[in-house]
Amino acid sequence: MPLDYEQYKDEVTADITSVLATANCQPILFIGSGFTKRYAAGPNWEELLKQLADECPVLNKDFAYYKQTHDDLIKIGSIFADAYSEWAWGKGKSKFPEKYFSEAYPKEIFIKYMVSQLLSSITPTTKDSYGSAVINAEIEALKAISPHAIITTNFDELIEPMFPEYERVIGQQILRKSYLAIGEIFKIHGCISDPLSVILTSDDYQNFHTDQKYLSAKLLTYFIEHPLVFIGYKAEDPNIKS
Repeated sequence: MPLDYEQYKDEVTADITSVLATANCQPILFIGSGFTKRYAAGPNWEELLKQLADECPVLNKDFAYYKQTHDDLIKIGSIFADAYSEWAWGKGKSKFPEKYFSEAYPKEIFIKYMVSQLLSSITPTTKDSYGSAVINAEIEALKAISPHAIITTNFDELIEPMFPEYERVIGQQILRKSYLAIGEIFKIHGCISDPLSVILTSDDYQNFHTDQKYLSAKLLTYFIEHPLVFIGYKAEDPNIKS
């Protein structure tokens, strides 16, 4: 007999409760784009790239063309970054802050700025297929967890208002911190508050993977001492695997 959803939820809840009781400490939450999609109707990575394609007139083909041609979202992000640079230095110049037209910034700053603009309006939603009461109750339950720390690959700022007393630590700042404390939000793929920190292109990911072993070593004590709860990721997500 197949496992129904309510039974599945009950069994997973019992497993998590048992782990937390045994550990006798607060968990670490590892939050992905599924969290933003459920609680703010925000885009996942592919949907964000589709929005970026719609905003840039230099990208004059449907997103499906780029997906068929490359079938690699990281590669597509790099191609889009080049297109945004071309647009910004041409007819799109008025769309971007004047300070970015300087040799002090890499060409990827233009697409990363647009990402920050697209995600800046994301706020918690009150409606979904389950009804607002469920959504609000889930958010309140999440706050009540009082996690030891939060790690996220999301760029948006949905989490911060939910945990206003937590310190936000972005990208390379994690490696520069002399110690890790209770109550931190580690934004390991960057944040729209600092567009330059956003990890989007092939070069960004190559640099991230170079630093990842140092990042993992920095967070290893957390992982050993606290249960790690993944929220908003598919099981096959590369962030889960790595």
